[in-house]
Amino acid sequence: MTLPELTLSTRVNEALLAVTMRETLESLETRALDPSVRGLLAGELSSPEWQAFLVELSHVWNRFDHAVIRGTPALGDERIALLLALALNAGFKPYRGNKIVKHFKMSPWTTELSQTLRDGHFHTDLNTASEPPNITLIHCRVPDPTPGYGVLRVARVRDLLAELRRRGADKALRFLLQDCVTIVDDQSQGSWSGTMASESTIRFHPETLKAAQRRGASFIDPLEEQLETIHAAALAVSHPIELGMGDTLLVSNIRALHYRGECTAKYLDFPRHFQARQIHVLHLVDEPSWPK
Repeated sequence: MTLPELTLSTRVNEALLAVTMRETLESLETRALDPSVRGLLAGELSSPEWQAFLVELSHVWNRFDHAVIRGTPALGDERIALLLALALNAGFKPYRGNKIVKHFKMSPWTTELSQTLRDGHFHTDLNTASEPPNITLIHCRVPDPTPGYGVLRVARVRDLLAELRRRGADKALRFLLQDCVTIVDDQSQGSWSGTMASESTIRFHPETLKAAQRRGASFIDPLEEQLETIHAAALAVSHPIELGMGDTLLVSNIRALHYRGECTAKYLDFPRHFQARQIHVLHLVDEPSWPK
């Protein structure tokens, strides 16, 4: 099976590191959010090797709707996440005014979905927004201390629907493609109503569906039954992705679901000092614009 993976060349690695040597994250975020300046920032990475990387990335993305970029441990800095995102030539989604990159550390002491050790759900990000971002970037700062944990998976919507049809899961198909549902974000208090999927796009998160149910939303068929069916089908059409330090996953947030498996913590001094998986996350609001 062909895997959607690319390995950065030595020249591209060096160019990325050179930018981090002279610019702070705050400076890079400010430049990246200004469309008139973002192109100049991307130009600082330009080289024949960078152009070859863009062409290879475009081929992988167009075929798989996601790509794994293998870097080196030296590329674990959060600024690398932002610089690699420049390859897609798309607008960044800011938060808290002018921030782009979020940093998460998994913890045994939280139930927050983005940081809990328990396994997550196949989902899309920011799915209650009127227009969710098109692309999610996940960059590994520190891998899980236990090999085989904290793995990612990607299930493309077309593969998911094909698997549900193969299984004869008519209720789950109707749930995704026909039912008008309401989803609710407990944290942002945002909500959205509509049909979650088409043959080529999807917005979906079990927790926002459960939140809507807690507030009185009703579903034609039992919600948990549909979520279990969809999860099983998504597992069947996806493959585990382990990110090492400096590796990156780019995934479509409208044509695929992504998932993170159970994580672990290694205590250095119980209860507060521990090693755990750390990642950087950012979002892009546009589809990639590839070089002609």
